[in-house]
Amino acid sequence: MPAERRRIGWRLWLWWVLATGVGWVLGLAAGLAVGFALGGTVSGIASQSAFGAVLGASIGMLQWVVLRRLISRAGFWVLATAAGMGLGFALISAVTLQASAALGGGPLYGLVNGVLVGTLVGAMQWLVIRSQISRAGWWVFASALGAGVGFALDQVAGQLVGIALSGTALVWLLRRLDPGTG
Repeated sequence: MPAERRRIGWRLWLWWVLATGVGWVLGLAAGLAVGFALGGTVSGIASQSAFGAVLGASIGMLQWVVLRRLISRAGFWVLATAAGMGLGFALISAVTLQASAALGGGPLYGLVNGVLVGTLVGAMQWLVIRSQISRAGWWVFASALGAGVGFALDQVAGQLVGIALSGTALVWLLRRLDPGTG
């Protein structure tokens, strides 16, 4: 197996999971600080949007470290992730009361929120990879699935499961960069 192809496998998956997990932790701390600074609490559309954008920028920067040698213009990944998270958290904030009442809160509510955020983040990131990766549209689905599972299961374990799912999809998609992978 060529050395390049070996790089797109379990090692990449592990780095993706670590980078995304650490990005979540750092982004939560920074995002909460910004959200509280804007509104005293992290509620309301403006502070939720800022919270999501800061969280997304943190995650995106650490994911960029993993992706920078594998995709061109990977720097746009950071902007795409920040924009997708900012939009996603703003939308969640805008419909929270209605959606929570309709879905009854809990895991179903988390799943719907996660799918919404994951779809927006995945769509923004797709703009970065669409011309470089065969079947890049699957990334939107993988991102929605990973975030949906992560938000539904809540807490650290749920996020790690969601991150692991998106990492698996990333490895599958990036293997398509190599000429011998079909």
